[in-house]
Amino acid sequence: MKKHLIITGPSGCGKTTLIREVLGSSIAYAGGIITERALDEKGELEGFDLYPAAAAADKDSYTGQRFISRSALGLTKDTEVFRNYGVQLLTEAQYYPFILIDEFGGFDVLIPQFRNAIADVFSLDTPIIAVLKNSSNVKEVKKKFHLGPRFTQTVDIVRTVLANDPDTQIVEMKKAGDLKVRAAIEQWAKEYINVR
Repeated sequence: MKKHLIITGPSGCGKTTLIREVLGSSIAYAGGIITERALDEKGELEGFDLYPAAAAADKDSYTGQRFISRSALGLTKDTEVFRNYGVQLLTEAQYYPFILIDEFGGFDVLIPQFRNAIADVFSLDTPIIAVLKNSSNVKEVKKKFHLGPRFTQTVDIVRTVLANDPDTQIVEMKKAGDLKVRAAIEQWAKEYINVR
């Protein structure tokens, strides 16, 4: 099995849930990043926060940084979160036994510092499991944030580089409970982080 496993697929099909389920408590030892929905007391979406990957095991022990906020005016993005905090978390990821990147491929790829940090971690010998936005997610992001053709071109370049990387396997998840994807994650976890 290849050292880097990337899961892609439509929003809401359970990519993150499946990774967390298979990795179990070992996720506490991951370097990298996760994104989490921020909900208000009524369960309504307030935005999205960036956390260290290990927060997937116990989010309450960490403080996230908001990179998308919802207001009466709609969604606003804060690129500085990726430019600074995201880069810091990816730089520190090299000191962990494995790296989790959940997720990337949105407007974050337009930030050169963050894009370079992603390239740097993929050049390490450290195993990576990641979630990459698929083409329908990319169209949504482009529309929501009024991004131009440069965004789509950059995402296409990132996808092409990853698809041509001999150490990287990209698996598409089409629906919740996809057994092929579960098997791929289980095999990766068994081989690279000793999850049985």
